[in-house]
Amino acid sequence: MYINIEVAIKFLYVLILLNVVFAVVVYAMKIKKLRRTRTERRFEVKIKDYLTYVLVNIEGKEPLHAPPFSMNKVEQEAMQERLNDMIENFTGAAREKCMELCERLGLVQIHLDRMKKGSYSMKIDAAYHLGCMRVREAVPAMLKFLQTHKLNSSLFVIARAIAKCARDERDVKEMVRIVLRHNKGFYDLLVDMIKEADIDHGALFAEFVQQENHEFIHIGLRGLKDYTEPTAASAVYRLIDSSDATIQYKAVEIYLKSVHFIPRNVVQKLLRHPREEVRILAVQAIADLKLATYIDVMRNALLDESMRVSDASAKGLLLLGEEGIAELCGVAAEVRGSEQGEYLHMLIEEQIHSLSLQLHDLDRLTRYNSLVYHYGKTFGKTKRIYRVV
Repeated sequence: MYINIEVAIKFLYVLILLNVVFAVVVYAMKIKKLRRTRTERRFEVKIKDYLTYVLVNIEGKEPLHAPPFSMNKVEQEAMQERLNDMIENFTGAAREKCMELCERLGLVQIHLDRMKKGSYSMKIDAAYHLGCMRVREAVPAMLKFLQTHKLNSSLFVIARAIAKCARDERDVKEMVRIVLRHNKGFYDLLVDMIKEADIDHGALFAEFVQQENHEFIHIGLRGLKDYTEPTAASAVYRLIDSSDATIQYKAVEIYLKSVHFIPRNVVQKLLRHPREEVRILAVQAIADLKLATYIDVMRNALLDESMRVSDASAKGLLLLGEEGIAELCGVAAEVRGSEQGEYLHMLIEEQIHSLSLQLHDLDRLTRYNSLVYHYGKTFGKTKRIYRVV
């Protein structure tokens, strides 16, 4: 009985001691944070005039001078954050001057040393800052660090830093290769990081789609999706026949968005494709490019087994001038009485109504006049026709 009470009392003393230690640690951390905050606030006032000097002279020819005062560690870190923000927001000569100022203040060397000799957390922090400052000589050390790094969020801090500091395309390709070893995709994230590099992104993405490795192809396609130059179309052309459905669809999408004219053999191949999404892309591209020479192809697509393809073709013919509109009305009359005919008839009626509400626009007014004329001529119905004088 007495032994149990003594054990309980000792256990209680231990708990009290642990609570006191915990309270002291928390209080000490709070005091440290408050001191740091006060130091940073005083420093903000201290460097106000200096930052004004930097902003006024950032576009000038003369290099930026170091501040006329010494800085302790906390102040140095605050200055680092300010310069990081400037480097991220500026481009060209202004960014270069900020990067030179970082080197003049010794910030570059500090983080290079931390990258070589620091602890794990120090190396991550150093990689982040070196990336912000675009320190090219840090790339070999960061690539070595990335090579042995496990898969977690810090992996992408290092990878993005490498992209920002990249000396050429080889550094970026090596970074991508290392990250892809984890077999987790990350394609969109990698594209975003590659765009941080000071290289020709389009050329690198085009190089990626020429490789046999599907992971590189996925990255290349995602990178090229916003490009509309003919060079993008030629880069992805071979992938139109890819056995990978996702790669094929993205390749078709980029190709059709980047060309100014689609060869007939490509049009026929795409409109025979088993996936209706691909057929829809082809029909929409013909309409967007106003390729009236393919009205016969669009006519066939009107009778496609997919209602979505038929709908896209009908709306596309409306954009191909009077000949396209006449073809649409003609086909609707030919299949009158069928489900397809009823649908096309309803679509024409809807378009006439929609266009009649937008007659202030010359293009829509012209299309309205043409559609009403051919509709009335084909079906023997009359609608009021607005004309431009």
